Amino acid sequence: MKNSSFKLVVALFAVFLLASCDTPKSLTSKGDKFSEKSLYADACKFYMQALDQKSDFIDAKEGLRLAGQKQVNLHLDNFFKSKNFGEERQAIYHYRDASSLQNKIANYSIQIDIPGTYTKDYNSLVDDYVKENYDKAIDLLEEEKFAESEEILKEITLLKPNFKDVESMKNVATFEPIYRTANSFLENEKFRAAYYEFEKIPDSYKECESRKALALDAGLLTIGVMEFTNSSRQKGGEAAISALITEKIIKLDNPFIKLVDRQQVQAFIDEQLLGMSGQVLEGTNAQAGGLIGAKAMLNGKLVSFSKQEQPIQKSSKKAWLEKKTRKYNEETEKYYYETEYDKIRYNEYFGSNSIQIGFQFQLVSTESGEILLTKLINITKSDEIHYAQSSYNSRNIVPGDWRWENRTSPNDKVRDSFSEKRALNNLFKNKKTLLSINELTNFAYDEIAEKVRDKINNYNPENE
Repeated sequence: MKNSSFKLVVALFAVFLLASCDTPKSLTSKGDKFSEKSLYADACKFYMQALDQKSDFIDAKEGLRLAGQKQVNLHLDNFFKSKNFGEERQAIYHYRDASSLQNKIANYSIQIDIPGTYTKDYNSLVDDYVKENYDKAIDLLEEEKFAESEEILKEITLLKPNFKDVESMKNVATFEPIYRTANSFLENEKFRAAYYEFEKIPDSYKECESRKALALDAGLLTIGVMEFTNSSRQKGGEAAISALITEKIIKLDNPFIKLVDRQQVQAFIDEQLLGMSGQVLEGTNAQAGGLIGAKAMLNGKLVSFSKQEQPIQKSSKKAWLEKKTRKYNEETEKYYYETEYDKIRYNEYFGSNSIQIGFQFQLVSTESGEILLTKLINITKSDEIHYAQSSYNSRNIVPGDWRWENRTSPNDKVRDSFSEKRALNNLFKNKKTLLSINELTNFAYDEIAEKVRDKINNYNPENE
């Protein structure tokens, strides 16, 4: 199966190489073959490709002129037939095909002729067709069949862009149903849904700009960030997490989330809402938020923090150093190489660090005191190293064991299988830097902040 897949890839690559090696001459030759078979549209494509490579290639220019004129004539013949059969729309697009090809070929400084009588008939057909369909589109608009009207008006803007007020009417057909949907959301206090519908419409359409602003203002979730608490032994962890959460929320591309300055929140609480014990009274977070214009207050608590450290330890390991010795065979009178092994030692290093953090947050409504969001986030981060080092070339070190360093023993063993040698060689390549507890902690804090940010960003009170 793998062999057949490989052959297919090779074949496709060969086809690509052949296609990419086409010269103006070979492309023109292909065009000639299509032209001989009266396939003038395909012939034109090859002639154009040839001229794209060499703009003054005479054979290609002549081929394109002849094939292009014949293909244009075919479009004009179809135009004439459709017009006579009363198929106005088909006739219009046959002429447009002819005109489009004429313009493409003109880019190569080749003139293709379309007799003026065809152009005159086309213009007359378009005038009648547009007038008739404009009236249909207006009738459909009045019947509030917006999608059907839009389709007709789009075609009219294609055929005659400046016809009457077609652009304005097309906007009505396109934007009015969206505008009505947005207004319906607004009336039902679905402010976020209304805002994003208004976003699909130009601000200049009716009262879109002011209504979108109204939806944004009504749906805005202003959040006051309280001073986080800490019940773990990790000093400063709550402040670090708070700063990261604040930073990540500020960077959100969410128009409905806005932070109230935390210093302003805390200063207000410190001045106005402290009880006799010096602690913030029950429920005063929400009260403070309401007084400073926040719709919700964000509380956080570093619940737990633990760490496990296994300092890097070094151990000496026995192994063999493989070497090739050049020797001479007197019988064959030729040199050969013999593999020999020397007893050596190398060092292996082990170490690991890990941390576990528990953090809980709550988003509380200042209007009702209801907990809008809450989650206990548990994060574990760990890192370990296991590597080898030696002053010898690691590629020549072979695993094994030996009893005495200076004399042989029947227990001496060289383990030179491919898998065992590769495993030891990989140890020498392993990473040699262990992430510190501080580094792991910072990674965990950042992940906690991202989880809190995402929960807040995805929170939509209109879906609750």
